[in-house]
Amino acid sequence: MTMAGFSWPQTRELPLFPLECVIRRVFKSSRGDECMLLCPVDMPVEILKSINIDGWSAVSDEEVEAILPTAAYALAKIHMHLVHSGFCYTARGGFCFSEDNIFDFRTDDGQDIDGLPTEGIEITCFHLDGAHYMIYTPSDPLLFVAVKDQNGMLQVADDDLLEDPAIMSAIDEETEFNALVEEEAALLESLLGER
Repeated sequence: MTMAGFSWPQTRELPLFPLECVIRRVFKSSRGDECMLLCPVDMPVEILKSINIDGWSAVSDEEVEAILPTAAYALAKIHMHLVHSGFCYTARGGFCFSEDNIFDFRTDDGQDIDGLPTEGIEITCFHLDGAHYMIYTPSDPLLFVAVKDQNGMLQVADDDLLEDPAIMSAIDEETEFNALVEEEAALLESLLGER
């Protein structure tokens, strides 16, 4: 596996935050741009807030900034480290989970909830100012496309480029590959469990 590290500026006043990534695929767009399909080395994490007994809501960027120290402490209690980057928050450290940690974020009638993946894995929970929060990682790997600019620097692909058939094909192939790996692992586990 090859790794790439690059930085995205948050704003002109803030420093650059690197994000270490594994290069999953290298390919060219339909117009000849050098592209890479990347996946963060560390586990991407997001924070949800409990809104009722069974419901969760995405946390706004402003609220995330305010609760980050408490979230970092909650992760540290389970021997994980919150990593800030310019693209997403990640957690570094070992993490094991069971079927009980897997959450389905669809509504009771099977509808997707805006802003949430269909499935996630609970890492830990914490309370702050009377509110209950969950730190989770999406079940599907976080994949994104980077493009080399004229100076050889990697930049996140813009929305127009993401609609390129070559890029959509690379993402689809990677998603299918990951699904096959998961199916093979599940089959192997079921066969070994029968002995």
